[in-house]
Amino acid sequence: MLPFGTTTAPNGYSSTITATAGSATTTFTVASGSLPPGLALPAEPGSGTDLVTGTPTKAGVYDFTIKATTSPSGGKTVTLAYEITVTVQGAPDQLVCTPASNGGFLESGVCVLPDAVTGLAYAGHLLTSHQVGGALSVVSGSLPAGLTLPAAFTGSGDTVSGTPAPPGVEPGSTFTVQGTGDQGQPLYQAYSIQVDPNEPLAINASGGSAFTGTVGQAFAQNFFLSGGAGPYTWSVASGSLPPGLTLQTYVDPRDANDELVGTPTTAGTYTFAMKLTDYDGQQATQKFTMTIAS
Repeated sequence: MLPFGTTTAPNGYSSTITATAGSATTTFTVASGSLPPGLALPAEPGSGTDLVTGTPTKAGVYDFTIKATTSPSGGKTVTLAYEITVTVQGAPDQLVCTPASNGGFLESGVCVLPDAVTGLAYAGHLLTSHQVGGALSVVSGSLPAGLTLPAAFTGSGDTVSGTPAPPGVEPGSTFTVQGTGDQGQPLYQAYSIQVDPNEPLAINASGGSAFTGTVGQAFAQNFFLSGGAGPYTWSVASGSLPPGLTLQTYVDPRDANDELVGTPTTAGTYTFAMKLTDYDGQQATQKFTMTIAS
């Protein structure tokens, strides 16, 4: 079964189906299974693409097969299996994903849990919510080899546990967990765990530890790392940043404050030490120098 997507009810959803059929007219239909309630596949002839689109109304994992048929009559037919996982975010009775509860961050509907490290015991929080009970099960995808789910939700502190086997999985394993709500309703959440190699945390200064900037001109510089286990946090351990510059999170919330950005206001040479902390508490520091020209 091919992973086709994850969406969050009641958010809008759109994903393209494509068939290579040259200049032939192609019609797409659902041959077996069913789309999530609220989603549709318009059965309109086209040039080789169609959209699964709409607003999902019910959480769950939906498997279906789409058939593409070329015309005129006597044309070719091909089918392919797909899967869409619909999750529910924001309800008080659900499988949840927040940094405060389990160190996780939502990215495109997937809860990215803290990294595991090859060969080291892992105890990453999976679920913390209210009124959730019953057995937990993986309904699509799989955990990294060596890791397992708790058999049932106990109320708080439930964890994925075990020791991930080498080699590490890049960029990670994605899986959907089903639980049961207080009214017996199914609850779903897609999770992802990255398995990192067992390497010490270090600041990677391959791009150099000396920067230059100019007063009044926008500046941006990323800091890089190796080893450890995310999520990571960067901070200033000593010294001071040039006036006008601050730390911000560049893209991934799992790598917080990893970009030095702003517009310098004062010429001079500034020396400061950056501290990097990973999820397991490892730390690394390194000095940087920035010269601001007038």
